[in-house]
Amino acid sequence: MTRPGNRPQSAAEQKLAASLAGAVDLSGLKKRAETRRDAATAGRAPGQGGPPQAGGSPVRVEVDEASFEQEVLVRSAQVPVILELVSQRAPTALTATLAALAEEAGGQWVHATVDVDVAPGIAQALQARAVPTVYAVAAGRPLADFEGEQPEDALRQWLAAVLRATEGKLSGPAPEAGETEPDEASDPERDAAEEALAEGDLATAEERFTALVDARPGEHTLVEALRYVGAARRVAEDADAGEGTVPEALRAADAALVAGEYETAFSGLVGAVRVTAGDDRAALRARLLELLDALPADDPRVLAARRDLASALY
Repeated sequence: MTRPGNRPQSAAEQKLAASLAGAVDLSGLKKRAETRRDAATAGRAPGQGGPPQAGGSPVRVEVDEASFEQEVLVRSAQVPVILELVSQRAPTALTATLAALAEEAGGQWVHATVDVDVAPGIAQALQARAVPTVYAVAAGRPLADFEGEQPEDALRQWLAAVLRATEGKLSGPAPEAGETEPDEASDPERDAAEEALAEGDLATAEERFTALVDARPGEHTLVEALRYVGAARRVAEDADAGEGTVPEALRAADAALVAGEYETAFSGLVGAVRVTAGDDRAALRARLLELLDALPADDPRVLAARRDLASALY
């Protein structure tokens, strides 16, 4: 395996890294608004793709720093993108195997390749240590990855796990030529909340999602969105300004949640709970319980955080 260069990032590469981090969508609820806005372009490749599937959407694309956002981040709102970092200096059989599996899958996922010698910024943004490295990207964020060659059976199992993990959570492949997508059921209140979020009006988005949560108890995706928006608003407004263990822990947890770093958000608050008492401890505990709603109650990360909190309290 060859290793990507460790040179300092250029301004363009730093921008790419920021784009990757900013694409993380904890709630998944910006996707519908963004998909409506980008519908005219989201299903098209910039002339670089491999053989097209039915309807013209590619099952294989070559990606560089200019096309990364459209071909990986935007496309991954539709289907998982299996992003393979390669080097022409050290070709491997993995690329051909993934290409064949992508064609066999017929559009269930897209195989994207990045030559790290041509686009080193992508490798640096992903903090890749070697090539080949493969990432599964869905809804704009990496879900899983592995390094090095893998046998075909292992690849099939890994891809099946990725499809199971994303089932029902993405919008699906672009429609075939001449077809139109069916209209979604009308939901004006939710659409208004999502539009406010997509436009960056966090105060309005929080107000609208709060009303929806109150009106539709038990609909977890709304709670998930509300927790994301609340954390994003506090970060933007520096709502927990100040020095000391409590405000620093609250700020760090919100920033980690917005960046999609759930374990960091939870563990940071648990650690602060361990070294505080009284009202400070109560405030930290309350924020942790609030942020835990950003994931389903049975998510392993939530279960682990609740166990750690119980240990810290008792």
